[in-house]
Amino acid sequence: MREFLLLNKYASKITKPNKNSKISYTGALGWVISIIVMLSITVPLGFAFYQIGKAFMIPLSSLGLDYEGYLFDIYMFIYPLTFGLMAVLTLVPSMVFNIYESEDLEFLFTLPIRKSSIFIFKSLMGLSMGMIPLAMLVVVGISYALLLKVNIVLSIIAILLFIVFLLFLSLLLGSFFARIMTKSSAKTISQIFLYVSIIGYVVLMNLIPKQMEASPQDILNSFNSFFGIIHGNYSYLLPINWFMYLVNLDIRVFGIVILTICILGYFIYKNSSHFALESGRGKTKKAKGVSVSKHHVINKELRLTFRNPQNLFGIAYAIIFPIIMLLINKQFLSGAMFVALFASMYTSNLSMQLMSVERKTWPLIILLPVDDNFILRVKALIPTAIYTLVYLIVLIVSYFGIGLNPIMFLSIIPMIAVLLFSSYFGLYIFLKDPNRDFNGPAVKLNFRESISIQFTSFLFGLGSIIPFVMLDYIDKNTKLWFKAIAWFGPWLILIVTVAITIRVVKSAKKALLNWE
Repeated sequence: MREFLLLNKYASKITKPNKNSKISYTGALGWVISIIVMLSITVPLGFAFYQIGKAFMIPLSSLGLDYEGYLFDIYMFIYPLTFGLMAVLTLVPSMVFNIYESEDLEFLFTLPIRKSSIFIFKSLMGLSMGMIPLAMLVVVGISYALLLKVNIVLSIIAILLFIVFLLFLSLLLGSFFARIMTKSSAKTISQIFLYVSIIGYVVLMNLIPKQMEASPQDILNSFNSFFGIIHGNYSYLLPINWFMYLVNLDIRVFGIVILTICILGYFIYKNSSHFALESGRGKTKKAKGVSVSKHHVINKELRLTFRNPQNLFGIAYAIIFPIIMLLINKQFLSGAMFVALFASMYTSNLSMQLMSVERKTWPLIILLPVDDNFILRVKALIPTAIYTLVYLIVLIVSYFGIGLNPIMFLSIIPMIAVLLFSSYFGLYIFLKDPNRDFNGPAVKLNFRESISIQFTSFLFGLGSIIPFVMLDYIDKNTKLWFKAIAWFGPWLILIVTVAITIRVVKSAKKALLNWE
């Protein structure tokens, strides 16, 4: 414990506030913001989960099954298993990355502090990545305890005990993977599973209303075979059931989980004593030659695009969420509005990110035997092409999934213009102030810039899509203004967008030449 206190004191001493930031989110304000964000995620989930529980707290014996418990127990088997696995898969690579991201790790090795203490302390500093699935577990457990009407204080202690078990399991796995996982792969995997957690949350919040409409008999028919696993004679020995039995205040499982935590702690201490700094370093490749051509410029931009896990998430985000919404709600408009907002915004962000990379080697980019206009075009066209493909995928899924009107495929023409405008607009915004601060890999924008990008992208995006949706509602009694918007609206947006884009391109070229 003394070593952990020393490491914590050392970490607090070397942490410096960001002088460029006008508002500090540390201290009490940081805690308040974190609590508000977590409540905004957990409260809707808790309310929805509690409502499902009230509907399905039906004794299994009344349904003809020779088991104790309730029909709702199937959710207490599926959700904790899903969230627990999600938490471990997110935490393990996050812990490994946090260790090897630390610039002071080599210095700490020279101190009279055990390697196991350094490993555990640095790993615990990466816990924030797994907060979403862990928060879901807490909400699910509290909802179940309220439905069972057991001692809520003891149930919360039981939930926290299960979370400690997950943390120790993650630490043990992290101590193994720290030997074989590189820093870059750890970062990529942790980001991927963090985004999977967010996507899982959105899917869950869209599916819960549908689950509440299901009948008890349908649920029983679907999951009948699982109740033997959940409520069998030795079911309490299975780790996949521990969460439910802990919330039920089963004293046997309390003892098993505490013993398991002690065993895991022993192996964490032993295994983490052997990790080394070199484990986080990947193999380097020697360059065999350097050549400059348009093909290689494009190849470089594509590599930069797909090397960042956040970009991969942005692409997946813009595909998966609209598809989820349109398949669940059985209408294209909800998914289309999502694409209109996020695809156009991400196009701007991606073009800014690609241009911001050049700041590290400036002015090398203008010294290359490649036309400046070509460089701007590549950085604008790659994000445009990616999110045009994203929109096309959503259209195809909508066509085969919900019978989308084929005329909607024409909306891709004005959407290309909107995405191209957003991409060039992002370049222009960045080039106006290329020496601006960064928030991780993202470019920092002031309030006015952020609102400008969001408002124009969303407005033009909706203007390209909604008129095509309106075509389905035209009949002989439809008013003339409604028909005019439906017939001519997208093409007016196309003309306006192209005209504005031409001006933005000229401004971006001028700003690039004035970059000092």
